[in-house]
Amino acid sequence: MLPTETESASRIQTVCLMVLASAATMFSIYWLRPVLVPLVVAFMVVSGISPLLSTLEQRLGVSRIIAAAIAFLAGVVLLLVFGLSIWNSVIELKDNSAVYRDRVEDIVNWAEERADFVKSLIGDATSVSASSNDSGAATVQVADDSGQDPSAFIDALVRDGIAMVSQAFISLVSTSVVVLIYVFFLLIGTSQGTDLSETLREVNHQVRTYLALKTVISILTGFAFGLALHLFGVPMAFTFGVLAFFLNFVPNIGPLVASVLPIPLILLDPDGSLAWMLTTIVVICTIQGISGNVLEPKWMGNSSDLHPVTILVALMFWGMMWGLVGMFLATPVTAALKIMLARITQTRPVAELMAGRFVKTDPPSA
Repeated sequence: MLPTETESASRIQTVCLMVLASAATMFSIYWLRPVLVPLVVAFMVVSGISPLLSTLEQRLGVSRIIAAAIAFLAGVVLLLVFGLSIWNSVIELKDNSAVYRDRVEDIVNWAEERADFVKSLIGDATSVSASSNDSGAATVQVADDSGQDPSAFIDALVRDGIAMVSQAFISLVSTSVVVLIYVFFLLIGTSQGTDLSETLREVNHQVRTYLALKTVISILTGFAFGLALHLFGVPMAFTFGVLAFFLNFVPNIGPLVASVLPIPLILLDPDGSLAWMLTTIVVICTIQGISGNVLEPKWMGNSSDLHPVTILVALMFWGMMWGLVGMFLATPVTAALKIMLARITQTRPVAELMAGRFVKTDPPSA
């Protein structure tokens, strides 16, 4: 074979191997998600609390294993408090289901009255009058029995919602226990003077900075969100505040979902006026807007060093791979991957592209 043909065949072979390796890697990431998801979350938690653990060792004068045990117990307590609070909110929703059922029935009756009024105006209410030739009696009848009873629909919706929340809660608890076990052993095996490579040190610093700033902003957002709902008298205010805290870690989509979640309870409040509903919705949307458009750009800037399109693509990819947890981890995992790609000469242009910097490579001089 000629040298040019050999070089072309070698390039084709390299590209094919890269495609096969990428496909195998994506399949492994998806297939091993029950193991990888808790492990990656544990690494993120350890990266975030390692400085706190070192401070705990110095202040209390305890060993690494005692400090790790204290952190583990604190995590268990926080998990129990969070679980009990969510469960109390679910019980509150179940107890108020009758109120929401009556509200839905009132809305349905109001809609039916308006629909009948409109039909009478346009003359469609006499569509069955032609059948009165035999008996002389009109058989105008609304077939209400063909539809579903609103009260039964609300009861089924609440029942299915409680079952779904219970299942999600059990799954969250089991995953959190595995994460805490990983965190405990990772904290024990990580000494304070560990000499990390430059790449790992940069990854650790960027992930820790991102998580610290994002956590502070999420705490403020969740607290303000839950407090506003509580002041307006919306049920499950604490739960919605906690959800706003967690969903704030999901870029772009999370704050939007957090704003939409309490709207059904606001609209179905039997004592709420139109002004109260509009004010509540405007206030919670304003809180999310200030958090996403004022606090985050001012405090975080571009700490992840990723282009917004890259973050959106990463959000879809990791969400497809690992579900909701993958959407939480999309930004820090992609930022770490970008740092590692930047350390390799061949993949450095890909890292620059992920950051939104389109670098031209000058042709080699003769």
